[in-house]
Amino acid sequence: MDTVIRKSLEDPPSSLKEGIISIIEEDTEVTIARGGPHCEHLLSRKCIHTQKSINNKYPCTCKEEHSCCSKCANSAASFANTMSPDAVFKLLPILDVVRKYKFRKYFVGDLLGGLSVACLHFPQGMAFGISSSLTPAYGLYTSFFPVILYMIFGTLPYTSMGTHAVIAMATAELVETEASRAFPEGPIALFNNSIEKNATYTATPEDILLYKVSIAAASSFFAGIILFLLGVFRLGIITTYLSTSFIGGFATGAAFHIFTSQIQPALGLQIPLVKGVGRTIFTYIAIFKKISSINIASLIVFLTCAFILILVKDVINEKFKSKLKVPIPIDVIITILATIISHFGTLHENFGVNVVGNIPTGIPKPSIPKLSAFSSVIGKSIEIAALVFFLTISLAKLMAVKHNYEIDDNQELIAYGLANVGSSFFGCFAACGAPPRDLILDALNTKTTLNAAFSNIIMLLFLLFIGPLFKSLPVPVLAAMIIVAVKSLLAQVLKLPSIWRTNRYDFVTWFVTCSTTILIDIPYGLICGIVCSLFVVVLQSQMSHSYFVIKAPEEDIFLNPDKHTGLVDNPEIKIFRMEYSLYYATSDLFQKKLYQKLGDPRMLINSIHSSFPEERELVSEQSSDDLNALKTNVDLLSFKLKDLSNNNADRNDGPVKVDFKENLSNKSKLRFIILDCRHVNFMDIKGANTLKSIVSEYKKVNVTIFLSGCPSFMSKMLENSECFNGISSDEIFFDLETSYAAAQMILEKENKAQKE
Repeated sequence: MDTVIRKSLEDPPSSLKEGIISIIEEDTEVTIARGGPHCEHLLSRKCIHTQKSINNKYPCTCKEEHSCCSKCANSAASFANTMSPDAVFKLLPILDVVRKYKFRKYFVGDLLGGLSVACLHFPQGMAFGISSSLTPAYGLYTSFFPVILYMIFGTLPYTSMGTHAVIAMATAELVETEASRAFPEGPIALFNNSIEKNATYTATPEDILLYKVSIAAASSFFAGIILFLLGVFRLGIITTYLSTSFIGGFATGAAFHIFTSQIQPALGLQIPLVKGVGRTIFTYIAIFKKISSINIASLIVFLTCAFILILVKDVINEKFKSKLKVPIPIDVIITILATIISHFGTLHENFGVNVVGNIPTGIPKPSIPKLSAFSSVIGKSIEIAALVFFLTISLAKLMAVKHNYEIDDNQELIAYGLANVGSSFFGCFAACGAPPRDLILDALNTKTTLNAAFSNIIMLLFLLFIGPLFKSLPVPVLAAMIIVAVKSLLAQVLKLPSIWRTNRYDFVTWFVTCSTTILIDIPYGLICGIVCSLFVVVLQSQMSHSYFVIKAPEEDIFLNPDKHTGLVDNPEIKIFRMEYSLYYATSDLFQKKLYQKLGDPRMLINSIHSSFPEERELVSEQSSDDLNALKTNVDLLSFKLKDLSNNNADRNDGPVKVDFKENLSNKSKLRFIILDCRHVNFMDIKGANTLKSIVSEYKKVNVTIFLSGCPSFMSKMLENSECFNGISSDEIFFDLETSYAAAQMILEKENKAQKE
């Protein structure tokens, strides 16, 4: 390395601070000539700059009151932006979709996606309407109204709001609990809540059903309000803390619950509703207890439909993808054919295969949800809101990764909320995205949310006219469609070995989230997954790396000596690189690691004080900037040891022994520590105070700390937290190279002064 200093060295400064300032004022320029395989030499020209001198020489154009350059717009401009046409299109995404719709490119995919999803909405709505302890009709309503509202306010073409197995089971728990509380003796004579306590009436099944519907609608209303408020207050940012491993594990666990819920209809069994902790385990126990009661005809129908679906979707459609203009809509075909075969083959009458049954026609009249049930349903509504959000957004995140697009989390929350609030006026229970429908939209290459328009046209025809024609549709066919649709999520288990090899922290998060979701219950799996994700983040911060780097002898690069050879250490200058955030959970660890590697200055000072109490005041009063007075700590200690030994030579008191196993006595040449802060992405008050304490302690033993490459937030925080009382702004350098050059130049001046 060829270093040229354009100005001659003047007389050495009387203090370290003056030395640093003199270097900056000289505007010293360092020219480094390097040779390489692709060029004869490369010149690098730099001036020695602290962060302060950089700011003075190249002023920031951002106003002082703003926290960062990206937020320089004033409040009036921000208000104007909210009233701009783009903001309106953002609040109503359907307008932007219609404005930019490319008919030839999008229409076919949207049409086929909407038709196929409608054919899945119809059977799923009926099946989950029953699972929610209501009737098939209310499942169909939940498959119709939320779809319209999400089309208007939603942004994702692969999300289809409607019924969901998990939400249906949560709704069933709520309405059954509230119904048993309101009608403890069921549909029999009960006391009226009127003034005449002896008056009685008969609680018919219709009365109980209407009460259940009112409770389900109320829970949907309150869950929607919660989701809407989260979106309005811009709390969609919480999705950024959902790791990919958490989303994958939770989606797989939820898919397993869906799979489990369809085993009963697939086998033609009748088992009681299982709820609470360990739901999946007790469901399988109930299934195995009735394994001898399997309906063979139902099993054959299920296996046949599942085989055909897998054959067409995973083999034919995939193999001939390039030749087929559109994938074969096998779900629609099977729904029609199965209904025809079941009707003319009388599968229900002759073989006991469960069918959908009578489906009422028409659309319910709007009515206000039972808001008086707030105290009874709010707890479960919060749980349902969380389930709706995480079940829908987790699958949306997976789709976003697959198709490389971004999700507007806040707008999605608003859409989920309005879809549930609006549909609650029509007796719907909570709506949610579901893997079967979303994956079908993905498979059919759907492009925009307008696919919901085609889906709703078909659903409207079902509700008004076509529905009764499918009363012979076998329930095992619906189970086959749902299970085949979620098999891709279940197949994520096969990726576990790869996740283990890539990142074991992600493996732990995935496994804990998925296993607790399956073995305990979905709400508990959600909580455990989030807690595990946070714990892993904390653990990773505690396990972050910090190590020494050494400047290469002939180049201006800094390498880890544990990984590279041929490096020559400079005992007077140590460079310590931090690769983690400096906050309350890591600041003590950072201090401990630094002291372990470079020695604890507190131990050295305590040793001096304990050996020479009369020098305590002298050492404590000396300024660390006064190089001539303090020199080095070890030289001072050696001098005192020698002096004390001479004074006691005639008194036979024995030699003075001081143990310095882990202090700076073995590093007597150390003069500068450079902390490479380029990788610090967060620092709190605790971290700033710890940094200030470290700098102060090392100054007491004549070791100066330079900070290099501090991010702007770190420099601002050090200034605002009054850390500059202990850390001079002249000791914060723009980058590692200039801080190292500054330390070298100060040492050169010191050596020259000592020789003179």
